[in-house]
Formats: sequence, structure tokens, C-alpha cells
Amino acid sequence: MVASVDACLNEDLRLTAIPLRKEGAASAHDYHDVEIALQHELGADPLVDVRELGLASDSIYARDDGLNAPYFKKFHTASKKIYLRHAVAKKLVDVNQALEPYQVELYLLDGYRPIELQVEVWDDFVEQARRVLPNPTEDECARYAGYYCSDPRSFDESNFKTWPTHSTGGAIDLSLRAIANKEPLFFGSIFDDATEISYTDHFERNESKNDGASIVEARRNRRLLYWVMTNAGFANYPYEWWHFDWGTQMWVVNSGDYSRVPVFGYAKRPAAM
Repeated sequence: MVASVDACLNEDLRLTAIPLRKEGAASAHDYHDVEIALQHELGADPLVDVRELGLASDSIYARDDGLNAPYFKKFHTASKKIYLRHAVAKKLVDVNQALEPYQVELYLLDGYRPIELQVEVWDDFVEQARRVLPNPTEDECARYAGYYCSDPRSFDESNFKTWPTHSTGGAIDLSLRAIANKEPLFFGSIFDDATEISYTDHFERNESKNDGASIVEARRNRRLLYWVMTNAGFANYPYEWWHFDWGTQMWVVNSGDYSRVPVFGYAKRPAAM
């Protein structure tokens, strides 16, 4: 991790473009066949409350103040505590060290999801598909939802091909905020915006010399988050600038490195959650 910290000190990660997403890049539909090394020593890594490691967090699905756009509601099964595998949370602590020269820190929005919450989130995206697609079939609704949420409908605790990535504790949704005033940075779209503006490379593809200050700011902040996380070994989900994985099936697929071995399978909900 020292090398990543040094990289931040010696070069501004906000000036390095994010690689463009390949046509037909894998989505949340496409990772399930990757086998998990369930006997790996990290397979039993416990879920921990990220606040115990000093990570800033605000569980987006648990907010009940109506300010968690685009939902404006609390999800019934959501917890105000965000949990991750201990090894993943420790990596995020290292990422914060790399961010210190920028005077910002990670701001966690979601992590481990029990299957009940995954169902709630999935159902919400399916309902959204019914609103925005012209007379969609159920398959079309599922296809739409599956770009933004792993499908939990066939969940089987004994079958690794049915495990949502957020239900492993190795997937994280996060942004950045200023250390001084705790204000979130601007990324050009809200969390869980189900349009192409949420694609990680959106502002790279639409770069122009006439871009306004807000677009330049969003591009720079996305670059910083992308590079500081991928330098630490995480893999970004190209359809969501905020989603990263480590040690999961999606971590392998989205990195494109099939020599990686996922180690995190389905994790049961902590009693304290």
C-alpha cells in the first residue's frame, strides 16, 4: 500500500483519464459462474461495522429523512450500520491514507446486504423499469434491473451461482467527502441513478474544451475515486461510478483478470445488524 500512497504524493490522480468501458462490458448479470475458493482462509473473514475502523458512513437505504434520492424512503430491512468483510474494511483504511494529500476521505453509502434487503432493492428497480420502459415484459424489467442490482430471485444459500455480490460483504458503494467540513464531493449524478450518467466513464466519453466547471469537477472526482480504489486492488463496476468489489466474483469479472480467485461467498446477517 505504500506505493499507492507515494503515487498520490507524486502525481495528481485527478488528471489521469478513466479507461473507457468496452462495448458489452460485463454487468451484474454476468459473474455468477465464477467459482469461489470457499476454503480459502479469508472465506471465514468476519463482517465488521465499518465505524469500528474509523470509516465515515451513512447507510443510504436506512435513511428515514427523505433525503436519500432517488428513493426518498427508508427500506424496511436496511440497517443504519454498514458492514464489510474485515479484510475489505482494512483496505479502505489504507485507501484513506492515500487520500490524505487531497484532503478528502471515503464516504461509505452501502456495503453488505442481507438477502432481504437485496430483494427490496431489486423490486424497486423492477418497478422503475415498469415506469420508464414502454410496455415492458417481465424479462425486460429484469434485464433493466440487472444492470444496477444483482438478481436475488433464485437465491439458494447452497448455490454460489445465486449469491448477490453485496450479500458477500466484499462489495461496497461509496463516494468521497471533504475532511474539513464533511461535505460530499460532486460526482455529476446521484447514487443509484439508473441512467448512463452513472457510468463511470461518462464524463470521459463526453469530454469537451467547453465543459463547465461542474462537469470538470465531476470528472476529476470520479478519476480520483476510481484510481485510488483500483490502485488498492479493488475493481470498479463500469455502470456505477460508486461501486467497487474486492474478493468477490464481480471483482474477477470487472477487473478482467481471471487469474484472480474470489474468496467471499454468501454471508449471513450479523446478529448486531
